[in-house]
Amino acid sequence: MSTSDDYRSLIHTPADLAVEFIDYARKIKSNPGISWGVASMDKVMIPMRPGDVVGVIARPGHGKSTTAAYLARHIGKQLAESGDKDKCVVYVTFEQSIEEIESMFEIDGNSGYDLSDVAWGRADIDAMIRSSVKRLSLPVVLIGKSQSRRKQTPRMTVDNVYKALASLEVDYGVKPVLVILDYIQIIPVENARDRITQVGEAIVRSKELAIDIGAPILFCVQAGRKVDDYGEKIPTASDCQWASAIEQTADKLIGIWRPVLTEDKDAVLSIEGREVKITQNLFIARLLKQRMAQAGHTFVLNFAPQYVRLSDMEINHADLNL
Repeated sequence: MSTSDDYRSLIHTPADLAVEFIDYARKIKSNPGISWGVASMDKVMIPMRPGDVVGVIARPGHGKSTTAAYLARHIGKQLAESGDKDKCVVYVTFEQSIEEIESMFEIDGNSGYDLSDVAWGRADIDAMIRSSVKRLSLPVVLIGKSQSRRKQTPRMTVDNVYKALASLEVDYGVKPVLVILDYIQIIPVENARDRITQVGEAIVRSKELAIDIGAPILFCVQAGRKVDDYGEKIPTASDCQWASAIEQTADKLIGIWRPVLTEDKDAVLSIEGREVKITQNLFIARLLKQRMAQAGHTFVLNFAPQYVRLSDMEINHADLNL
């Protein structure tokens, strides 16, 4: 994204730093950053700041995209309520079509249908039209391949995506406050000789992008198959498929797990010394890495993927399908 060829701009003297660091500290003090809107997580996780890259790691089907969409919706609603019309959240999908991702931003508790209804074709069209009208006020922009423009769009390479992001401010007058990349291991990088090189380059370029556009980036990460053999099937930082660069470069890493997909129904888990009954909505997240603060915290959450909802789960009510 950066176009300057003046290499002297990379040099920061003590005199430069005396001004730049205080300016940086003032921005942090005045800007609340990006938080999850989940009390237990926000209590211990430093808010995401411009230049940060944060990874959400999971096995397939355990909610990476839905978790990312939840955060995008949460921040989008905050922007809408604040009246910041020149800011937006950007969701970049490399895996699914725009239409599939958009379904997660169309539904809400009052829409009268859920994601399953959309997938089955059961959702009432009139209800969907009403939801689409409400969706206009949510400042979440999607970048990716769509079924309606399938022969018109360029390949989803790193360079093309970065050009699209750069055009947002110039052509649409909005600046991203959060960018989501879904998911990091399938981002095509031209001239990469193998998958490991491709993923490593993608994560390094993501960090550069986060600094250049002045917004944090959250990327979804596929975990390797060995996680399936764990007792507690929460991915670790070393389980990032294809690249140790993810573990090294990310400012935060969060491993997630839906026990209902891997364990016996109605079984009881011991999580951080607490007994928790497995339900359809039980969702376990663990802060695997966090720069400048303690990591290792585990969160017992209530996850409703059909409505793209995430919240704390009251332990004494964990046996209820909330």
